[in-house]
Amino acid sequence: MNTGLKRSALGLLLLPLLGAATGCSSSDPSPEAAPPSASSSSSASRTPTPSAAPGTAGASAPAAGATESPAGDAAGEGATAAPESVVQSPQPAPEPTFEPTQEQYLQDKVPEGTDPNAVLQVGQERCDQLLSAKAVDAESVLSELIMSPAQDTADAIAALCPELLPELEAAGRGFPDGIFSVGGAAPHAEEPSIEPGTYHAYGLPEGCSLLVYAGSGELLGSHDGSAPVTIGADAARVESEQCYSWFRS
Repeated sequence: MNTGLKRSALGLLLLPLLGAATGCSSSDPSPEAAPPSASSSSSASRTPTPSAAPGTAGASAPAAGATESPAGDAAGEGATAAPESVVQSPQPAPEPTFEPTQEQYLQDKVPEGTDPNAVLQVGQERCDQLLSAKAVDAESVLSELIMSPAQDTADAIAALCPELLPELEAAGRGFPDGIFSVGGAAPHAEEPSIEPGTYHAYGLPEGCSLLVYAGSGELLGSHDGSAPVTIGADAARVESEQCYSWFRS
């Protein structure tokens, strides 16, 4: 075969192949070769605007000419100021009221500027002590009233605890240690004296001594308090030591 025919045949064989290749490349373009869309390029070219950092002037700067509202406006325009507190003048303390027996005890016992309730409490406490002692030993109260006479105690008994009046009256007829004339019942007078009668000492006091003398100075009797002692009208003076108290029988 000559050379011209070989070239003609080769060209005929290549034409269909070239056409197929050309059709494929034009009808199905590769995605990778597709040009970017307009939206994509627009988004790609757009740069985000940074937001203002908190605390910067651009974040919360008030409009020009704006003024801050005062703190009082936070409650709203309708809020009103609190009313001024009313200052009240001090009122005098109410006068204490007392029962008639309490007023009796307080009479002439409350110095100026002293709380009468405090004075009354002293008298009531004294009554409570004596009543408690009487519940244990009745003669102990009598002995206490003989040895420690006090006008305040007598006033407290008369007004606040009159149930102790028998003991108070009996104490006025007894006598404590000391020297007494024999005549009337006045053991706590400036010139103390006792009445004639029979007496006994409270308890059994150790070392008790009661001496009874006649007007002439003669010793009529010596007693240790272990038994009742009768002091007759012929006696003029008695002397008591370490016996503490003598009760009129």
